[in-house]
Amino acid sequence: MLRRNPYLISATYLLLVTCAELLIIYDPKAGIALHAIILFALLLHSALEYDTDKNLSKFLMAFVLAPLIRILSLSMPLVQFSWLSRFMLISIPIFIAIFTCMWLQELRPKDVGLFTPHLRNTPIEAGVILLAIPFGILEYQILKPAPLLGLASASGSGAMNFIAVSLIFIVCTGFTEEFAFRGLLQYNAIRLMSKWSGIIFVATVFGVLHVGNLAILDCLLAFSVGFIYSIVREKTGSIYGISVSHGIINTVLFLVAPLYF
Repeated sequence: MLRRNPYLISATYLLLVTCAELLIIYDPKAGIALHAIILFALLLHSALEYDTDKNLSKFLMAFVLAPLIRILSLSMPLVQFSWLSRFMLISIPIFIAIFTCMWLQELRPKDVGLFTPHLRNTPIEAGVILLAIPFGILEYQILKPAPLLGLASASGSGAMNFIAVSLIFIVCTGFTEEFAFRGLLQYNAIRLMSKWSGIIFVATVFGVLHVGNLAILDCLLAFSVGFIYSIVREKTGSIYGISVSHGIINTVLFLVAPLYF
């Protein structure tokens, strides 16, 4: 029954990830342990389905990135590393996992959004980048994080410092997460289900992974932003514009808005 119903399978794993995120709020170690169990279950399930349903197998393999990202983000020691080093170190194993999945699934760069959009899509790319500023301010109003002064001091001072830290956000958070979600996972979700089902699924996963911020409005905002990014990805075929937009949201959230709002 489960094998014949990809929607039920994806919903089941999404529910498990949601439970792990809720558990993290009350017991972070137990939440991480549940994410680890989900990760190994996805890998095992993917291997078992390889000979019977390759699309499902590849989707399950790609979905591994969701619990992997949470495990890495929650397990990285804060004492030994600065915030700047932490973002960079977390992105390395995620990139390795993505490229490994691409190699195993024999995907081309264009399949996962590593594609320069056509000139006719420039207004869409520019628009989604500009939207990052109000989205970043809105998320700041919801979460009210303190400014990450450690990031600023780690790179020097002044304008060059701001540019360097912004690039870290764009590459190590924006590009990494868009590569994982709107690149690899969305490609497999749409191939397994349908265009709109895949888009909604990926946006929902993205929203669920913000549960730990303890703000339902932030989860809804993350879902909305993820939904828009997914549509832009399908329209332009590229993740470059949405990666820049994602990085700018985090730059506004942690570096700009705390100082001016």
